[in-house]
Amino acid sequence: MFRLLETFKVQAAVLASAAVIAGAAPALAQGYPEKPITWIVPDGAGGGLDSVVRTIAPYVARNLPNDATIVLKNLPGATQTIAVSAVHDARPDGYTIGQASVAPLTIMPHLGKTKYDGYEDFDLIANVFDAAHYMVVPGSSEFDSFEQLLDYAKAHPGEVKIGIDGVFNAQHLPLLGLEQAADVDLNEIVYQSSAETKKALLGGEIDAGIMPSHIIVAEEDSGSLRAVVDMMEVKADYLPDVPSLADLGYTPSQLFVGVIAPKGLPQDIRDTLTGAVEAALADPELDAMLARQGVLVNYNGPEEYSDRLERLDDVNRRILTDFGVLK
Repeated sequence: MFRLLETFKVQAAVLASAAVIAGAAPALAQGYPEKPITWIVPDGAGGGLDSVVRTIAPYVARNLPNDATIVLKNLPGATQTIAVSAVHDARPDGYTIGQASVAPLTIMPHLGKTKYDGYEDFDLIANVFDAAHYMVVPGSSEFDSFEQLLDYAKAHPGEVKIGIDGVFNAQHLPLLGLEQAADVDLNEIVYQSSAETKKALLGGEIDAGIMPSHIIVAEEDSGSLRAVVDMMEVKADYLPDVPSLADLGYTPSQLFVGVIAPKGLPQDIRDTLTGAVEAALADPELDAMLARQGVLVNYNGPEEYSDRLERLDDVNRRILTDFGVLK
C-alpha cells in the first residue's frame, strides 16, 4: 500500500511539473507587454506614412493590456527595406513590430535586394489601410483624359514624361504593366518622393505623375492638378468620377500597408497585437481622424492579409519576368 501511495505521489508530481512546463508560455504572455513596444516606421519623421502611424499608434496602445506604451522608430530609405529588415532581425517577442507597404514584401525580394525572401519570413499582424495612386496631369494640360494621353503617347513614343517615386516599386510596376498591355512607350522620370514629383509636375518638368491620393487632394480641389486615372484597385470616395485602369480594360495594381512582426511570435502575443489593431481601427474617433487625412482604412486579419500579399506577389513576379528583369 505504501509503495502504491508513493507511486501515485511521484506520478502526481510529474504531471504537475508537465502542467507547469506546458503552461509556461501562456503564463509569460499574460504579463505582456511588460516594457514599451517599438513600432518601426519606414518613413522619415513628418512623412505621409509616419503621420498615419503616429495617428494610429496611441489607439493601438489603448487596446493593449497592462497600460502598454508604443515608441515609434523612424528608419526610412531603400524602398522601405531598411525598416523591414530591422523588423526581420528583431527578436520575436512582441516588442518589435513594423509598418510595411507592398514593395518591400512583394517586389524587392525578387530583385535580390533583401536579406529576407519575402512576406512569408514575417508574422503578419494585420493590414491597416489601402492606398489609391493616381496618374495626375497639370490643370492646364492638353490631355483632358487618360485615353487622350495614351493616344498621344502611342503616336509619339517616348515623349510623354511620367514622374514616379523610385524604380520597381508599387508605382513603377503597374506603369510597366500598362505599357505592355497598351503597347505604348512612356518616358519614366524617377524622383525621390511624391513631394518632388508634385513639384516637378507643377513646374512643368513632366507631363504627368503618379502620386497617392492624399498628396493631390488639395491641388485637385484648386484645379492646379487633375487626376486622369486611378492606377490601383481601390478607389477613393473623394475622387469618385476618376476612372480606374480596371474601368478602362487594363489590370490595376494594389498598394496596401500593414503591420508585421518578426517570424516566430508566440501565438497569444500575435493574437493580442492583431486584436489591438482591429479594435483601434474600429474606433469611430480614429476613423474620423484618418478620414480627414484621406486614409482609406481597410482592416484585414493575418490570413486575408497573407492571401492578398500572395496574389500580389504572383502579379509582381510576372511583370518583372515579362520585362526581363527576372529569368
